[in-house]
Amino acid sequence: MAIYINMLPCLKDEDKVDELLKQWDGGIELVAEGADWCRHPIDWSKGRGKYASFPGPISVHTPIFDLNLACSRYRALSEYSFEVYQQSLQWAASIGAKHAVVHPNLQSTPIFDRQGSQQCSKHYISRLGELGQQLGVQVLVENVGFHDSVLYDPEEFVQLFAEIPSIEALIDVGHAHINGWDIPGIIRHLGTRLTAVHLHDNNGLADDHLPMGEGTIEWEGIWKELDQTEHKIDMILEYNTETTTELLLEHAAKVQEIRRIGLV
Repeated sequence: MAIYINMLPCLKDEDKVDELLKQWDGGIELVAEGADWCRHPIDWSKGRGKYASFPGPISVHTPIFDLNLACSRYRALSEYSFEVYQQSLQWAASIGAKHAVVHPNLQSTPIFDRQGSQQCSKHYISRLGELGQQLGVQVLVENVGFHDSVLYDPEEFVQLFAEIPSIEALIDVGHAHINGWDIPGIIRHLGTRLTAVHLHDNNGLADDHLPMGEGTIEWEGIWKELDQTEHKIDMILEYNTETTTELLLEHAAKVQEIRRIGLV
């Protein structure tokens, strides 16, 4: 198991990036959009040299804005999204990333044709998983969406990994909390298919990406369940853009200590 820090709080300031990399010897999660994380298209040449030489494990969070692998009504959009995700995986492989996180649908779009959207999503996710295997990058599918934009409920999310052997699961604890999921339960049901978790907090209403302990998530049960898994799960701090480097490092150290004393 490795502990990762999502780099989003640092990406608009190169000095802040360098400061974190000098002080942190664990893993990092890169946001594929980079400093221009809410704009397309992406310049895949940026950052390749800096991160290709990083000694720790790397995860890549593939693009999220405007892309939808589950658009059954307008397949051209799904096909374009698939092409961007292909580029993301190739970029991840070029910098030696261990895994790449993929959203199975556009988290802000309500689901109108559930069956058709799921079929469309599974088609492209499966192909991405196969590409990831060829490139040596694990494709991790994340639970995304809130309420009427959730494509897979907890049971369907678990079943997704039984149907598609080329992918692995990532549970975003904050997303699960907003949707009222039994977080320890889904960790247990995913078993060895769960490869990583996104750790952040909220008050059950909005995806605030608060530091752990600043929201209403009950962490004790989550830590206990993670500690009982048969394998070690990567843990990724995914905090909001306002988070300081000092707090990121402090909370990463706390997770390391929880792991050291045997709760994870």
